[in-house]
Amino acid sequence: MAVFQMGSHTHSIPMTLYRDNRAKVVNELLHAHNFGAESKPVILLQGGDNISHYDTDVDYVFRQESYFTYLFGVTEPGCYGTVEINTGRSTLYVPRLPEEYAVWMGPLLGLEDFQKKYEVDVVYYADESEPMKLFPLRERDSQS
Repeated sequence: MAVFQMGSHTHSIPMTLYRDNRAKVVNELLHAHNFGAESKPVILLQGGDNISHYDTDVDYVFRQESYFTYLFGVTEPGCYGTVEINTGRSTLYVPRLPEEYAVWMGPLLGLEDFQKKYEVDVVYYADESEPMKLFPLRERDSQS
């Protein structure tokens, strides 16, 4: 069973929590909106990105975007996720990193590794995604 964990001495959160969160959001949207038989509504969320510290090769400490964490539990930067409202199917889009990154980051995860780690239905590299009609989240964070 895959878990979200921020270190060996921290609590483990089963990745099924994020699958359950996605199901709750889909259920609420289906009850709140009449999408129509022909529509194929999709939730699209963009995860956080690394931010460089001025003109150096050092990044600020990465913190994932909150809504993205709630639905996917992904810890890596540069990812996107979609959830199909009609089916609940979840797709994760991850950046394709050059092989040279393994020198500094260790072994790079493949698509199957990401799928097992985050228990999503499908994983693609972000540069492989097909264009689609998107409706981004328009709500403001309550903390803003």
